[in-house]
Amino acid sequence: MRWIVRPSPSLDITGISVAAGLLAAAVGASYAYVDLMLNRMGASGTAIGLNAAMPALGWLLATPLMPWVLRRFNPGLVMAGLLMTAAVTFPGFELLHDERAWMLFRFLFGGSCGLVFRLVEYWISAVSPDDRRSRYIGIYSACFCGGAAVGAGAVPLVGFQGWPPVLLVLAFVAGSAAAFGRLRHGPPAVGDSPESPLWSLSGIASVGVVGALLFGMFEPVPYALMPVYVVRQGIGEEWAAWAASAFLAGQVVFSVPLGVFADRLGKIPLLAFSAMVALGMTLVIPKTVFALPALLAAMFVWGGFAGALYTISLALLTDVFEGSDLAAANAVFGTLYAVGSLTGGPLHGAAMDWRDPQGLMISAAALFAVFLTVLFWRTQRAEKPA
Repeated sequence: MRWIVRPSPSLDITGISVAAGLLAAAVGASYAYVDLMLNRMGASGTAIGLNAAMPALGWLLATPLMPWVLRRFNPGLVMAGLLMTAAVTFPGFELLHDERAWMLFRFLFGGSCGLVFRLVEYWISAVSPDDRRSRYIGIYSACFCGGAAVGAGAVPLVGFQGWPPVLLVLAFVAGSAAAFGRLRHGPPAVGDSPESPLWSLSGIASVGVVGALLFGMFEPVPYALMPVYVVRQGIGEEWAAWAASAFLAGQVVFSVPLGVFADRLGKIPLLAFSAMVALGMTLVIPKTVFALPALLAAMFVWGGFAGALYTISLALLTDVFEGSDLAAANAVFGTLYAVGSLTGGPLHGAAMDWRDPQGLMISAAALFAVFLTVLFWRTQRAEKPA
């Protein structure tokens, strides 16, 4: 293993994406296992929701510290330590069946995995060639979404009871660690302290971090609440699950092509187009609920263009920052994504209670409208002469 080899500006996007996809499979399997086991243990819906928020809380607390950590320690060793923390923590779910303990285990496991993804995103952003950055982030995103889907789908095959699902997650984590360890180079080291990226983010880069915040707020819609939206309109649970799967499939299929277009046509135009399509789908989806194949097609398109907000927003930051400033800006990006992940679910749930069930589409549309407003405002300001 090459964890302690000094990083260099070489990028094996295939190897990195495969390693990240294996870790995403572990995370996807953990969600399927932990949430359903909590339900079998008699946990309330509120308790399950709080448990599911623990990874985002871990990212929120730790991500701002990452630039400081990466300036003082070898980034490859930091990644290895995070993967070790995830591997050591997960057996606790089988060893101790206690709701409160599981919140701590989820915090440590999900938080560690999430920080690895933040580090990988910094790695790809920092080392990618300018003309391929969005494409490379799209490849990473496709592997991430595909891995999460595989992991979640594998849990029913091994069962939910006893050690098999725990060993499945550990196998994915071990596979990810082995894949990262076989890479010839690690993440680039971070040099001196950033000048002041938080102030710099007030420019066009603010579009990127707003994209992270709003996509984090949006994510609970397709994965947690969309199945409820479908069921509340009298459609079976099987179709509700397929709707969420179609969204994820759209992210997998669209990530790379949209990344290529962003590199060729410009990130701002692609962000605007993607947000407009995603906004339009909130008007289309209510019309397709009772035409189930059309619903799946709409969810597929929605997943592709809504997911572009995250991948292209992340690539946009690297057009503005480099070196330690990029590491700090990436930390801001990850922090705001975590804030969105923590707050989005309750906000969309309240909207659904306010106007059942179409409040969900209204609140989702509002997010894309806000993003388009920020994008238009920042673009207009950037074009004005000083």
